[in-house]
Amino acid sequence: MSKSNPSFIILLNRIQKVIPNVMFLWILATYFFTAIISIYFIPLTLWITIPISLMIQGSRFLVVFMNFLNPGLSKSKIPAKIALFATLLALSELFFALSNRDATLTENSAIFLFFASIILFGYFLEIHFIQNGEMVFSMEETMLPEVKKNGMHQPFQDHKESV
Repeated sequence: MSKSNPSFIILLNRIQKVIPNVMFLWILATYFFTAIISIYFIPLTLWITIPISLMIQGSRFLVVFMNFLNPGLSKSKIPAKIALFATLLALSELFFALSNRDATLTENSAIFLFFASIILFGYFLEIHFIQNGEMVFSMEETMLPEVKKNGMHQPFQDHKESV
């Protein structure tokens, strides 16, 4: 006989159903927030920084989630690397933009840590979401079975038997 509180189990089941949607929306919010940081801190005119910042984050979204376009096929390690690169790029932009401000080191450090924490938590959510999505779809590593077998790249072929 289970000694678990049934109300607690019901609550956890509800959380389990809601978390993926919340997580995905939070990832999108961090992309948008990262674009806003770039728009605000990059010392260029708005007509340049707005579209470029949105394009960078939109491209990040598309590349990071490209494995889920055909979840039955193999997965690529590129999305995780792009997510890392985009995170490091955003942190570097923030660092260099803040170093150009007329503020004390303490003020700039506090601002950097504040914004960097949001960017980094977005990255951690992104990677966790990708890993869980890959598990759900049981995606394999980069190469198709015939490539793994003989180590040579071959074009994808339909595995249906010909009659």
